[in-house]
Amino acid sequence: MAYSFKVYISDGKEFFEYRDGQKTTKKSFAFSQSLMDLLYLDIWFYGDLFEKMRRAVHSLYSSRDSQWSDEIKKGLDTLARQHIYFEFLRLDWMNRLKKAEEQEFKEIVDLLPYKKLTHIPSNIDTMQDQLLDLWRVVLDIQSPDKPIQKKMVDYYNEKGRDKLNTFQFQPQPMSFEVIDKKTFTEVLYPKDIYDIIDFFVRECVKREHRFRVCKNCGKYFALTGHINTEYCDRPFDSAGRTCKEMGALRLWEKKKAENPALEAYSKAYKKRFAWIKYGKITKEAFYEWAEKAREKRELCLKGYMTLDEFRTWLNY
Repeated sequence: MAYSFKVYISDGKEFFEYRDGQKTTKKSFAFSQSLMDLLYLDIWFYGDLFEKMRRAVHSLYSSRDSQWSDEIKKGLDTLARQHIYFEFLRLDWMNRLKKAEEQEFKEIVDLLPYKKLTHIPSNIDTMQDQLLDLWRVVLDIQSPDKPIQKKMVDYYNEKGRDKLNTFQFQPQPMSFEVIDKKTFTEVLYPKDIYDIIDFFVRECVKREHRFRVCKNCGKYFALTGHINTEYCDRPFDSAGRTCKEMGALRLWEKKKAENPALEAYSKAYKKRFAWIKYGKITKEAFYEWAEKAREKRELCLKGYMTLDEFRTWLNY
């Protein structure tokens, strides 16, 4: 083959290692990150791109003109930049296109089965719904406190469950080998992108990885540290602030609203900080004042200073 692509997990990280010709690339992510990214990927945003590639494949069937190969390659390059799983799709179809060109487009329909390409958006959309349901029932930290094995058995044996709307595990093209001369582990050599999805879903189940819905963005995230963590690390706004940072900000705003001493401190802090810009106070003087202000704030919160006394001190 002109390319290779393998997936494995080591030291709590997921690795994607692929070779295209003489070039080998290795990428790593936190375990389950790629699956979570796919779970919330707006796949229909790329619907027009898939449709454009479908038309190009059909045009290639009839014309055998390499310009349509170039059109498909452009689409694959675009997709590969959006998610690591699509890197495998790009390599696989690049190899198919190369073979088709070398064979002067003989047996092109078998080499380039357009449905395998153009059905991807609907298949992923369906799998996203299936996985969200599986997560809700089995892997959500808020789900019933039962062993994961028990919940999986109950989930897949549930009376009346529609199999079409339930994620179905498939046989995996696996190896068991040495990685980087230091790790011996299972390695996936996918046949399609669905093998990669299947691989990480079953690893989440096997490892009994737990997840929670972020209180800020409403998306699942892996609980890798404290199980009571309520916010994820996803970027949330155009300023680059994460959900965790937004959660801390909202908690602070809530505390301020409930406590006039915190509100007074925050108002005075912002006022004096603005003075730096206008030359009314030096940075050194501001930080010296801020340290004392925090001390006075704690005295007020603990009842050793009245609110009026604290406000008077802030405005001296």
